Amino acid sequence: MSIITLPLTLPVKRQDFGIQTFDLSFSSGDTGSSQVAVLAPPRRTCALVSEERIPLMNEAAMWRSLVHALRGQVNVLAVSDMLQPAPRGSARGTWTALAAAAGASSLSIQMGAAQTGKTLLQGDWIGVNQGSIHRQLLHVQSDAVANASGLIVVSVEPVLRVAVAAGSAVVWDRPTCLMRKVDAKNNWSSESRTQGGFSLDLMESWE
Repeated sequence: MSIITLPLTLPVKRQDFGIQTFDLSFSSGDTGSSQVAVLAPPRRTCALVSEERIPLMNEAAMWRSLVHALRGQVNVLAVSDMLQPAPRGSARGTWTALAAAAGASSLSIQMGAAQTGKTLLQGDWIGVNQGSIHRQLLHVQSDAVANASGLIVVSVEPVLRVAVAAGSAVVWDRPTCLMRKVDAKNNWSSESRTQGGFSLDLMESWE
């Protein structure tokens, strides 16, 4: 398995993000009460769609190259939010995490004293364990402000799938998760000297 990086200049008409949960629900026929059991961690989903007719053949070639590089469902694609590659909040710089256990719904991040008063805003993306197969793309759930020592505590979803080690990097510039193709087929069309109709249907995957 190889990790394929999504080209920054790939001409994407539409990116559809989602979450697939694995919940088992049960309702009592007598009382109407219900229960939900979580069978597995949620997985992000993503669809990438090109224009029906890509005007430049070199851009169509980028799509063809990406489709071939994935080798069906063998390789994984590192996917980020293409519309919001960096936080809307004002915090930048080099960030490190304080230790956090698997299952935690908050993460403490040391940003450095220069980031005092800087923010992460609801809807921002951050990434942890980005150098491994266990990387996770986290959604900031509420606004947060760095204190006088540059420490910020953020509420995130989904909860941490695996532990985050103290001192490990927290990525804010195009954080990614790893995704595989859902199906085994890809096709595209050639018409009037143009190509298009490329699409990838993806779901988060980890080993």
